[in-house]
Amino acid sequence: MVSQFVRTEKQDGVFVITMVDDKTRNALGPEMTAQLIEALDTFESSPELRVLVLTGQDPSFCSGANVRGFQDQIGQPGESPGFFSAMPWKDMNPEFSLKNPKVQDENSVNQFIPWRLWQIQKPTIAAVNGFAYGIGSGISLSYDIRYASENATFSESFVRMGLIPADGSCWHLP
Repeated sequence: MVSQFVRTEKQDGVFVITMVDDKTRNALGPEMTAQLIEALDTFESSPELRVLVLTGQDPSFCSGANVRGFQDQIGQPGESPGFFSAMPWKDMNPEFSLKNPKVQDENSVNQFIPWRLWQIQKPTIAAVNGFAYGIGSGISLSYDIRYASENATFSESFVRMGLIPADGSCWHLP
């Protein structure tokens, strides 16, 4: 599979997905999310692929959500923002949630990636080789096994802003 933000490799039943975005240190944006979902669909539909490994192109695993477009969506004071509407972990099923009127745009889909990863019925490994911040940390927590290099750094960035992680980290971390 050839795509701009996700590179895949198959070898001896192992499917390796590498997030690739040098400019943002592998921040999860709508384009990367769509390509990641496509790669996950390929993995799950292939019986010869038995193990999934997710990593990021050095020097980062995933630096969090790609927030470049968020400022444009915030709007005026008193308006409700059009992204990351908080919902309980049990309601994060994308098939249900994407039909929910609270999920208003493609940036909201990012918060469902950890849930999607957690639902995979084959063994999964997160190979964390650098920064795993915000949703990047949530993604790593969704895997069965987390293998961290000496350069790995985990951070729940939400907490520094007084927010509750909207990616399932509160549920996975304990």
